[in-house]
Amino acid sequence: MRLDFLITVKTIVEKGSFALAAKAMNITPSAVSMQVKTVEQYFEKAMFNRAGQSVTPTPFAHELSARVGPLLEEIERLRGGHQASVTGRLQLGTISIMQPVVLPPLFNRLKELAPQLEVSCTPGRSQDLIEAVKLGELDAAIVAEPATASRRQLDWQLLQEVPFRLITPKQMPPGSDEDGLGAFPWIAYDRSTSLGKISRCLSLSIFGARPPALELQSLEGVISMVASGYGAAVVILPDPRLKHYDIDITSLGDDAPTLRFSLVSRKIEHNDRPIKIIRNILKRHYDSD
Repeated sequence: MRLDFLITVKTIVEKGSFALAAKAMNITPSAVSMQVKTVEQYFEKAMFNRAGQSVTPTPFAHELSARVGPLLEEIERLRGGHQASVTGRLQLGTISIMQPVVLPPLFNRLKELAPQLEVSCTPGRSQDLIEAVKLGELDAAIVAEPATASRRQLDWQLLQEVPFRLITPKQMPPGSDEDGLGAFPWIAYDRSTSLGKISRCLSLSIFGARPPALELQSLEGVISMVASGYGAAVVILPDPRLKHYDIDITSLGDDAPTLRFSLVSRKIEHNDRPIKIIRNILKRHYDSD
C-alpha cells in the first residue's frame, strides 16, 4: 500500500466527500475510490459508510486519520526540504470591487510561498459566490459579508470593514452645498448588490425620494461620474486609490453603516492547507495596513 493512499483517506475525512478530496488532490474520483478500497483491504476494515452521494467516515477512519496525520505532515516537511510545499488547486471567488484591492498582494505572495498551488479566480456577486462555497463549487470567496451570514457551516474571516461616505464633486454647482443636496442629481450603484442596497437606502434619506439620475454596475464608474460633476453619491472606498479622484469625501457620522468584506470558506475545510495559506496571507496584508 502506498503512502499517498493514506493521505487520500485523511483528505476525505477532512473534506467530507470523495469528490472534494479528488479535486483537492488533483486526481479522478475513480482513483479516490480505488485508493480507499486498497486501504480497506489492507486494514480489513471499512473506512466509510456510503449512502447515495454522501459518505460518513467510520470510527476507524477517524482514528486512522488522527494517528497518521502528524506523521504524514512530518514526512511532507522532510520531503520538501523542511518546509511542506502547498500543491493542488484552489478555486477562489471574488467580487469585482475587491479584485484590485486583494488579488495583487495575494497572488504576488502566493508566487513566493506556494508556487505549486494553482489558484483560479471566479468573479460574481456576493450572494452567488457564498452559495457556490456552500455547495463545494468554490473553495473560498472574498465577498461582502451579509448581516445574516450563516456561521453553522461557514467560516468568516473579516478582512476590512469600510464605512459609507458621501462623495460630491470638487466644484459643486451654485446652490448645491451639503444642505441643498435634495435637488442635486445622485448616482446609484448596482441595486442587486449588498453595497447597492445600503447605498440606495442612505441616498434616499439624503437626496429625497427622487430616483437616481444614473445607475452603474462599477464602483469606480460611479466615483468617476461624481468627479466629472455629474452628481453625488453615497459609496464605500475600500481601495485607497479611489480617494485620489477629484472628489470631496464627507463622513456620515460615527454611526454610519459599514460594509464588511470577508473571506468565506467551509468549516469542514478549516485546516485545509491551501485555504490556510490564503487566510494567512490576507491576514498579514490587512494587519500591516
